[in-house]
Amino acid sequence: MTGDLTARDAIPLLTLKGVGRTYNVGDSETRVLRDVDLEIHEGDFLAILGPSGSGKSTLLNLLALLDRPTVGKYHVNGDDVTGLGERQRDALRSDMFGFVFQASHVMTEESSARNVALGLRIQGLGHREREKRIRPALERVGLIHRTDAPGKNLSGGERQRLALARALATNPKVLFADEPTGNLDVANTKRVIDELRSLNAQGMTVVVITHDPAVAAAARSQVTIVDGVLVQSTEKRASSSWNSHAIKPDVADPTASVPSGRKPGHWQGVVDDVYDALTALTSRTGRTILLIIAFMLGSGGLVLSVGLSQTASAQVSERLARAALDELQVSLSASGSQAYDSSGTTPSDQRNRIEGLDGVVDVGLRYDMASKDLKPSRFQPGLAVHEPTFAGSLLAVDSHYLELNDVVVEPASALSLLDESFGKPVALVGRETAVRWGISAAGPDQKIWVAGQPVPVVGVIESPGRNQLLSDSIVMGIGDFRQPVLTDPMFIVRTVPGFPAPLSEAVPLALDAAHPEYFKVSTVADLRSLRRGVNTDLSVFIGVLSWVLLALACLSSATSMYLTVQTRRSEIALRRAIGTSRASIRRMFVFEGLLVGTGGGLAGGAAGMAALLVFCLQQGWTPVLGLEAVAMGVLAGAVTGVLAAMYPAISASRADPAQAIRG
Repeated sequence: MTGDLTARDAIPLLTLKGVGRTYNVGDSETRVLRDVDLEIHEGDFLAILGPSGSGKSTLLNLLALLDRPTVGKYHVNGDDVTGLGERQRDALRSDMFGFVFQASHVMTEESSARNVALGLRIQGLGHREREKRIRPALERVGLIHRTDAPGKNLSGGERQRLALARALATNPKVLFADEPTGNLDVANTKRVIDELRSLNAQGMTVVVITHDPAVAAAARSQVTIVDGVLVQSTEKRASSSWNSHAIKPDVADPTASVPSGRKPGHWQGVVDDVYDALTALTSRTGRTILLIIAFMLGSGGLVLSVGLSQTASAQVSERLARAALDELQVSLSASGSQAYDSSGTTPSDQRNRIEGLDGVVDVGLRYDMASKDLKPSRFQPGLAVHEPTFAGSLLAVDSHYLELNDVVVEPASALSLLDESFGKPVALVGRETAVRWGISAAGPDQKIWVAGQPVPVVGVIESPGRNQLLSDSIVMGIGDFRQPVLTDPMFIVRTVPGFPAPLSEAVPLALDAAHPEYFKVSTVADLRSLRRGVNTDLSVFIGVLSWVLLALACLSSATSMYLTVQTRRSEIALRRAIGTSRASIRRMFVFEGLLVGTGGGLAGGAAGMAALLVFCLQQGWTPVLGLEAVAMGVLAGAVTGVLAAMYPAISASRADPAQAIRG
């Protein structure tokens, strides 16, 4: 055993040769360390002393692979590790080094046991192996009774002892301690010093930065650094025995891509990252709820838009299907308008010809009137009353038009006045128009004004039937109108079910066999093309709004998660210091975004379906929503959650552990 120890002592465990460290601040350079030569042998207990700003922490960061020298070489067990890649440095820190910092860096929302297990999780150990190491580590520092207590409930002394237990659980070969007693009282300071002595007596190499004379006196050797230069070294080396309780990792090849203890490709690491993400979310419930609501609004809007589009399409299709059985529309083409004016043929003649065809049940006549020219209003023009411009439909129709559209008028007798008004125009108003203009019911004292002339309101359209536009309309009777006030008539033809298609060819010939091109017949096929266009426009419009909501949710969540990264600098620095890879840090934050986004997507899917049901109940529609729309909402939430987490994840993974751990 003695010969083995002698062989180990022959090669220093840690060696710095001509090491310097320079920082660039703007255009200037600051030299923090210069020409440092230092050897630390296995079993040493070294205290690094010096005034503030002398370079002590920078020296510790270089030894612990938290930083890289600007010049010089660094050897571990005789192997040059100066040029190791980031992953190899992370793995070597995890397997070989333990850390105790002045601030302890305890994860406040985690239990003591979970805090101790952090380094073991980074090493890739399974749950059973972790359990074997957690309890002895807590017992050693006197915290076994606080196993399940969260870090935030521990005192300052307990937190520092917990940090020591976290380091010891990984069986490090070298323990680095940065001012480990700086925030402790006398009793806890003595306890930490005794523990460091005990560990060193068992063979562990200890390197400590301290201002405390008691800690420095406990060390086997001391070095003093002033202005970045080692100026004094005190040797008190004594033979140390490496007892059977000390577990020494094999670091003979520190450049190995997978150091001992790690299990490459093991799913345990991914499970741990997911657990860490869940813990971070549940420990910040207010922030998490707000993030979920943001994603819920975006995903819910997307689900609702798809549902509204599908439902509206179904409603339009249903109405067109009904119209396909028994309705077509006949109007004059552009060339037919001129021929009609010169032929002397009246609309009554046109109606009679259409009604004479087989399969025709009834024919209604409608004229679209220019409201911008006739300027309908509630009050007499010229009065000092401001009225908004009427935006509804202004029509002149006969009673047949309203009857074949299944319109309900109150009183019903008003229908007969549309065909013969006995010398003056009369009007019906839609229910929406009546409410807006304060017309409670028809009567001789109720008047509106059209083209500057008073028109009595003889009825109110209580139900628009098959034409929803009639809800917000003014419907004039055609009995007292003559050309040229009314031009370009449109006939609505109700047919025997199944007859619109053959009649679409027969009607133009019946009206003018020599010039059927003068007439334009709109069949359901034409209306279906219109339906597709309307539905597409509606879907695009609502869909764009939904994606805008998702984008805003993504942006706000990314901002929130980035701010969270700043508040979790201590935790991130600790994880990086004890060997967590940058990839693992990124995964943890991406999983947070994925979980929040998926949760928001699920909530948004439920909210979108509920909103659709409420809307359809109010409109009397039959809701239509495919499961793929809900799946789309959940998927959109998950994807935007991941996108929102990408930049914060990259920002967190780029954190410099040497800088962050001091902050």
